Amino acid sequence: MKIYILDTPSIFQPEKQSFQYPSHNKDYGIEQDFYIWLKKQKNIVTKDPLAADWHYLPVYWTRWHINHNFADQGEGLAELQGGVDKVLIDHAKTFTITQFDGGILINGGAIKVFTAARTVNEGIDIPILCSPHRKPPLPVKKKYLASFNGSFITHPIRVEMERRFKENPEILIQGGLPTRFYKRWFWAKSFNVNTMASYVALSPRGTSCSSFRFFEAMQLGTAPCLIGDVDVRPFKKFIPWDEISYFAATVDELEDLLKNLDKKEAIEKGKKAYQYWKNELYYQKWCKYVIKELESIEPVG
Repeated sequence: MKIYILDTPSIFQPEKQSFQYPSHNKDYGIEQDFYIWLKKQKNIVTKDPLAADWHYLPVYWTRWHINHNFADQGEGLAELQGGVDKVLIDHAKTFTITQFDGGILINGGAIKVFTAARTVNEGIDIPILCSPHRKPPLPVKKKYLASFNGSFITHPIRVEMERRFKENPEILIQGGLPTRFYKRWFWAKSFNVNTMASYVALSPRGTSCSSFRFFEAMQLGTAPCLIGDVDVRPFKKFIPWDEISYFAATVDELEDLLKNLDKKEAIEKGKKAYQYWKNELYYQKWCKYVIKELESIEPVG
């Protein structure tokens, strides 16, 4: 396979963004990560667009949209659309990487969109990654069957999850607690420690179908459970997700899963999840799966 990198003006690759999420995250994401990785693959990249099987469009969609007020009232979209249209050679042979909720937000035609946080838009699922969390120096004893820390208003599934489990002493459901690791971690009020003290890390969908928490849990060595109407665990053809995670389409399914949870199995899944995060899905490691996906797709036209 050969890939041609489209000559994209630097204005569409902003050096930084005005808002960081999660709060501990560095200003770096999968869009920059894949571009850096691909430029190092000398055996894949070609300077001849006619010889290429695929064209890569290296726009930093997330930084662009965030810096343009999250595309509110269409801010920044006309400029972005015009710039992309000038760069494209063949829509049907083009792919791009995006993390932004809703995808690229412009008319991309037949462009293949690899997306980490799709909502109603179509796309090929990829990990939604952030900077690693710090860990305490000693192992954390399991205390909770499952835990969740975050906002509840971003999706009805979260609202129902809070209603169903907030009085259950085995399941920690909290909102608004810090997601940074503090020296006073023995308060057990940080996302990091609570996640590590759980057999399962609840990762309900929010505005998008995915959740940073899913891959944060993997990094912390706890079996993640994605809860949502769409299973967006990435690269299903290549990664044995059932061996390292859980999925529940509804809160009813989640409740049944937790009632019948095999704790030993959950611990093993957490250990395997960490190894997959470390060796297969962290920055620079996940990119090879994009190539595998492209190899299985026939370009349109």
